[in-house]
Amino acid sequence: MKSAREYRRYLEAGLDSLEDELVIVDRDLRIIGANRAVLTRHKKSRKKIIGQHCYEVSHGLSEPCHPSHGECPIRLVWQTGKPARATHLHVYDGDQEKRERYLDIIASPILNGQGEVVAVAELMRDVTEAKETEMKLAEAHRSLLALNAIATVVGQSLDLDTVLSNALDKTLEIMKVNTGGILLWDEERELLCYRVHHGLSHEYVQGVCYRLGEGITGRVVQTGQAILVEDISTDPRAIRPELINAEGLRAFASVPLRSKDKVLGALNIASEQARKFSAEDVQLLESIATQVAVAVENAKLHHEVQRQDERRGELLREMFSIQEEERKRIARELHDETMQSLASLAASLEAIAGTLPEGASQGRAQLKKLQSLSISILDEIHRLIYELRPTLLDDLGLVAATRWLAENNLGAAGVAVTLKVIGRERRLSSQLETTLFRVLQEAINNIARHAQARKASISLDFKRKAISVKIKDDGRGFDVDEAISSKERPRGLGLLGMKERVELFNGTFRIRSGSAQRGTQIDITIPINGEVGNE
Repeated sequence: MKSAREYRRYLEAGLDSLEDELVIVDRDLRIIGANRAVLTRHKKSRKKIIGQHCYEVSHGLSEPCHPSHGECPIRLVWQTGKPARATHLHVYDGDQEKRERYLDIIASPILNGQGEVVAVAELMRDVTEAKETEMKLAEAHRSLLALNAIATVVGQSLDLDTVLSNALDKTLEIMKVNTGGILLWDEERELLCYRVHHGLSHEYVQGVCYRLGEGITGRVVQTGQAILVEDISTDPRAIRPELINAEGLRAFASVPLRSKDKVLGALNIASEQARKFSAEDVQLLESIATQVAVAVENAKLHHEVQRQDERRGELLREMFSIQEEERKRIARELHDETMQSLASLAASLEAIAGTLPEGASQGRAQLKKLQSLSISILDEIHRLIYELRPTLLDDLGLVAATRWLAENNLGAAGVAVTLKVIGRERRLSSQLETTLFRVLQEAINNIARHAQARKASISLDFKRKAISVKIKDDGRGFDVDEAISSKERPRGLGLLGMKERVELFNGTFRIRSGSAQRGTQIDITIPINGEVGNE
């Protein structure tokens, strides 16, 4: 028969064998017991741990935790007599400096014979990797949404000033600042000047132009490297400090507009408060600047098309090809990197849930919730990949891709849609199929967003020397001329884009609608000239 002392030794040995940290805390929040994992993590002896307040050891604080540090689970146990759970950021001594780790904490009451709480046992599991993965996932999702928003606004027009103005407004919204501008390099004048701006005075914009290498922005364009300043008003590299102080500028970021191997200008943002931009901010700004640079190049190409009409078709084809290749690249990266990371995260969360003790039902539920969120985001990214470049279009052709597009956009919006195929279905050239798909995509999106329709129909008529497409809905009509002439309305910009794509293939584009009538009908006919796609 083993003695109570022997059983206690066994219990202590068992607790010391745990990888998770375990402390026993009294009513005064002093540690009265700790397992070996606690000593190892904090690199302290048991004597230096016992008797210390838990907040001194875990958080490096001189007073108890308050709400800004997170709800204290130990206090909750003393208040309610029930177990409590929380995730806290704890501080540990590293080799060179203090390190912060995220811990999942389960605090449980220790009761005496009368059922009174006499101490609290706090079990802590290091979930830093999962938490950091979750934060990276959230940041990646934020960046994805931001880049998708930028891609949308810069894709709504081919007019340079409209593209830059829309891109700047969206960038300021994403970065949560209210001041900024886009500067373009003028090769003839050899000056870098503001093309569009927001939140800056006329005096500042007119008074600040840079030569290559001059000031912060001039250096950015010269070197092709971003520069971020916590307070530009005190930075010796800044020029015209009197104008900077008059504007009240503090935090400042300048990133190059790079297209291929050429720097076209710079994207600048600023705020009236000092601020340290994070590495994630820099990465997002550079990605936005890359898209803006591509949009600038596209707009310049379009201007060249207007000046040299004989090259119009070739240049527009090149522009749309760049867009499609960019969509393919983004879709590829989302599939190969982001989706793999999400799948790994979901599997890891499931594995972690499986390791929790039987009593940790709340923790298991939280992990399941996170796993469900990961799967939901995975589904959303999967949908976005198909929006960017559906594999159905490449593998099965226009009809299958159109059916998927209609069902997933109109069907999901509650619009009853029918697809009719006339003639012998056949593959067309990749360029023509892509063009028709993008036109159908824009038309279907317009129905889903604006028409308030109940029914819609799509027909694809494969004729011997042409293909005709008809898209019809019974929703609210609109003034076509007004929509097309208004460059500020996304629908008008989309209609112009559809018309341009069709005319690149010598096709005809006709739209019938009106504000006083129900429904809209789009008729498209493009000559095929006997072409077939890749088998």
